[in-house]
Amino acid sequence: MSISDPAQLLQRIPELLQLVDVPPIRRAIETGDAFKVYRALILARLFRRLPEHRELLKMLTSERRLFAKAYKNKPYFGGLKYFGFGFLGAAEGDSDNSHIALHALSLGARIPLIPLGCYVVKSTGERQWHIYARAPLGIFIWLYTRALALGLVTLIIFGAVHNYHQYSTQDVLVLNGFDVALNVNLNGNKIKLPAQGRAYINVKHGLVTGSTEIDKIGVIDHFKQTVRSGTHYNIWNIAGAAPLLLNTSSYSASSAGPAQQTVYCGNRYIELPKIDYAFVELPAISSFNQLKDGQTVRQLMIEKSDALPTPAGVTLCVDYAFRHSQEKSMAGALEVLAMLHDWDAKHAQAAIAAAQQVSNAEAIRVATLALQANPENVDDERRYQDVMIEAGQYQTLLNEYAEKARIHPESASAQYLHASLLPGVPGIAAMQAAHLRFPQDPAILSSLARRKAIHADYSGAYQDILKLRQLSPKHADALFDTEVRTLLAQGRKLDALNLLNAAARDKRASTRAARAADFALVARQASADPEFWFKQLTPTLDNANNVDFYRIRAGLAPKQAAKTHDTFVQLALALRNNPSLALQLARAVDPYQLSSLATDQMILVYGEALRNQDASLSKIMQTALHLSKDENNLLSKFMQGEVIDLDQFDLALEMQAAAYLIRSRNPQLSDAERAGLRSMAARTDFMRGPVTTALTQWPARN
Repeated sequence: MSISDPAQLLQRIPELLQLVDVPPIRRAIETGDAFKVYRALILARLFRRLPEHRELLKMLTSERRLFAKAYKNKPYFGGLKYFGFGFLGAAEGDSDNSHIALHALSLGARIPLIPLGCYVVKSTGERQWHIYARAPLGIFIWLYTRALALGLVTLIIFGAVHNYHQYSTQDVLVLNGFDVALNVNLNGNKIKLPAQGRAYINVKHGLVTGSTEIDKIGVIDHFKQTVRSGTHYNIWNIAGAAPLLLNTSSYSASSAGPAQQTVYCGNRYIELPKIDYAFVELPAISSFNQLKDGQTVRQLMIEKSDALPTPAGVTLCVDYAFRHSQEKSMAGALEVLAMLHDWDAKHAQAAIAAAQQVSNAEAIRVATLALQANPENVDDERRYQDVMIEAGQYQTLLNEYAEKARIHPESASAQYLHASLLPGVPGIAAMQAAHLRFPQDPAILSSLARRKAIHADYSGAYQDILKLRQLSPKHADALFDTEVRTLLAQGRKLDALNLLNAAARDKRASTRAARAADFALVARQASADPEFWFKQLTPTLDNANNVDFYRIRAGLAPKQAAKTHDTFVQLALALRNNPSLALQLARAVDPYQLSSLATDQMILVYGEALRNQDASLSKIMQTALHLSKDENNLLSKFMQGEVIDLDQFDLALEMQAAAYLIRSRNPQLSDAERAGLRSMAARTDFMRGPVTTALTQWPARN
């Protein structure tokens, strides 16, 4: 068999003739590259491919000089302090003192790091060499170089994969503001997110979809966003429930400026630039290195409440939203809360109120869900009715409940719900008829008593409240303020004072300061000590501004100097003596605080806002007063001087005096009518509160 041998290896190494029939070795010989032949022999030896030639392979691979070849470039020698290039070791020495040395990048002079090749050399002095030829790498060094090369390739591949993954994916931070665990699915990545928890989910950039479920109620939120990759933060705040805060502080080398805080309550998807500190406290200023003046530091945090034993989460967001007239943003979260609490009255009412800020259709949907959860609950029926009326569906609603009353004459609830939709005198007649048929039904009797008081049947209203107290103390307590006013309307000041005194003694009362103010108003009429209950306030309620607010409402002198009063306290004072200033202050007060005013105070603010055509403040007060669209329409027309028959309109007893006063300030009315309205305001302000003071201190004409 003929074989090509361009390097004449067979003449130099006749033993190779025994191996020329082995294809890998034959091909290596025909290349003329002695190193390839040596590698073929090493592989055959390592993998025991030629057991019959085992000794021959061992002999050939141990004599690397046989496979040496001329070198083209002289090896490089040199280096730095600790690293250098040079010859290391001595193998296969000969009688002329020549040997095979390893040329490598080494640490010091002894530890090879990267083998570069082997050479047949002879030392001619200190770090001086005579180089004869290149020799193949020894078997162990060859394996080491292959492992090193494989590691380098693996590192490159890993880096490439990492970079590809980094630039084609993005972490989405998922926040849970609820007190229950959530099942989160984001682009097929499923996790169980604990109550008040957070987690990062890595997704491919582009359109990302997902959903969140609660075991008890099902899907509560959906995710559909185009997510970009980068160093920014992508955040899914489920249902907008977690109180996420972004604090931006400007630092100098010695101090930190006040942080600018951005609140993301209600925001479901948030994309933020790079954050310096996420969910950790800021380090001390001294720990910042090379801090430049005006350098900005951004910190991401979840707000917590020190007043609550556990993180408040969604509770804090709800409070923030209502304080800033942003109920709309929390509509989804409030609906989830209502479902988690089985649509109890408190959470159902909040969810419906937020849904109303979204749309009438949304409010009807949520009110319907509440009603379906508690189909026999009269309060849920009433909330549903209010929502339908607000949506302009009064006639449809009236027809619906009239039909229910006709079909179910034996049902007290059906009769009550129908009669509750009828305003004015017709409503009293319908409720009276329902009471005759169902004298033990507390809802019917409660509504009848309230309507009688509204339409000046004070004695009848009071007698009904006494019956109600025997029948259902809970319903009677809801008419407490009406009961006090009906006693005062009958001239029974001491009875009213005793009633307020008993209420103020109740240690469970959450409105003790307000009761102290009411007691003071009636005490002045009954020649008693108006300061009595203000002296008894507990330390937890003895907040200076809070107490002064109620003292001013009661017509008492404030304890603090005027300059220390907050805007809300100043508003209470202005409502007694300066309507223009009151309007100015009301615009500066947190809208949430305005709902803390007493009803007569709110009507005074509302009326002045209407008279001054302040649409924004009018809308805030309408919301604070919980007026339906029809109620607001009639009340606003009445206060602005239009002809309104109050017998066909149920103007709440506590609103009447203030409404008469506001109407009397219309200069287009006759002097006689204006005087009559002021007289009515004086007669119906049974508490002798802010309206009575305003009658003497507000200008009669404006």
